[in-house]
Formats: sequence, C-alpha cells, structure tokens
Amino acid sequence: MSLRKSPFLLFLVLGIGAFSLYVHFKPPDRETVVVTTQTIDALVQQRESITQSPVSAEERQTLIEAHIEDEILIREAYKRGFDKNDYRVRKRILNIMRSSLSEVVPEPSVAQLRAFYEENRERYRTSPSLSFEHAYFSFAGGEQPEDPERFLQKLEGVSDLSGMIKISNPSLKKMTRASFQTIAMNYGKPFAQILFELPLNQWRGPVESSRGIHYVIVTETHPPELPAFEKMESYLRADHFMQKSRESQQDKIEDLRKNYEIILE
Repeated sequence: MSLRKSPFLLFLVLGIGAFSLYVHFKPPDRETVVVTTQTIDALVQQRESITQSPVSAEERQTLIEAHIEDEILIREAYKRGFDKNDYRVRKRILNIMRSSLSEVVPEPSVAQLRAFYEENRERYRTSPSLSFEHAYFSFAGGEQPEDPERFLQKLEGVSDLSGMIKISNPSLKKMTRASFQTIAMNYGKPFAQILFELPLNQWRGPVESSRGIHYVIVTETHPPELPAFEKMESYLRADHFMQKSRESQQDKIEDLRKNYEIILE
C-alpha cells in the first residue's frame, strides 16, 4: 500500500518525522528565574532609601533587569565552580554562611565579664618585653662610624641620648615595652633575638637589622603582666561576643555535619 493511498499512514510518518526533528533540535531544558513581587518591592525600597526619591517606571524596570542579570551570573558562577575554586569567593560565602548561623548574643553583665576574664587570664597576659635605646644608621643613609669600638666608648660616656647628635649623625630611637613580635616586625627576627639576649645597661654594637646598623642599650626588661580588668573591659566585651558567637555557630555546624559522611583519605 502506497502512502498516497493511505492518508492515515502518511500522517503517521510525517508526525514521527516532525517529532524526531523537534527532539533533535529543541532547546535544552532551561532553568527558571522567578522574580517575585516581594523581591521587586525590596529592590525599589532599597533604591528609594538611597536616592531619597521615588523610583520611576523606567528605573523600576532597570532594577528588575539588573536583578535578573545578577541571578543568571550567580547561577553560572556556581555551575563553573567559582565558589569552590576562587579563594576570595569561597571565603566570602563561608563568612556569610557562618554569620547566618549566629544567634543574637545577649549583652553580658559586669559579673559575667569578670568571670570570663578570670577563665581566660592567660589569654590576656602580655608578652615579655624590653625598653631600649639605639643609635641607628640606615643602609641608605651613608656614613657609619669608622671605628665601632671607639664609638661605643663615646656612647658609654653619654648620659642623655640626645647628646649623640654631638658625636655623630645617627637616627635616635627609643622603644618602651616592645615585645619580641613588635621588634621583629620593625627590624627583623634576628635583630629581636639578639636584643633579648643582651645584658642590661650596656651599649652593644654594631648590630645589623633589616633596616641598617644599630648601637643598642637595653634599659629595662618587663616580665609578662596581666592588665587590670578595668583597663580590659571594653575589649573583653568584644572578645566575649566573638567567643559566644563562635560557640553558637559551632553547635549548628555540628548539627549540619550529621548530614554528611566524612571520608579522610
């Protein structure tokens, strides 16, 4: 039987062909971006709060288009793994997620702060530190003493460091209660290590730092100290808030962890 003599058969063949072409050429399934009226209202309110003027119909449409564009781009970013591969994006998302898990931490009373202070005394104890004076010759500054021993002898005869100006032309520096970390940050770790080994009230040098050549006298050593509660109160409030927020986050993270199987290779 020919197709011409059977209209039904002809229709069936044409239908199958049309369906095959549709399946082959149809666009892939597309994601849906829904822009709710609540979202639009929020966008408009945000813009009006910034501009302090009503949003026109044209501006409203621009806000909607910008929101749709952002939504498309953020979904594409997730598809391309930017949240996993870009450190800054990943860090930002983690910070937002942690903030979303935080609960409102109530303002602590003075008694609670004192208890927190006593529980964490070692955390607030200062590092050992030094007070010292030094005559400093920058590497970029040019001349340095030709005879270091003679220069040290002259230093020992000077009761006031300002008298150094009459001896030579160094930079004159004093540091009070400087910790190892502070000295290392300013002049390098090797310089800090040498200073913490020097005897008291004796000029020593030349000592090289990352910045230049120094002739140094350590005038006082300061053991670790625990600042008084009254001096720490404002800092304690911030520290208390951070710790309690972290504890709240950690409890919720532990609950979320139950939804995952962790495999360490």
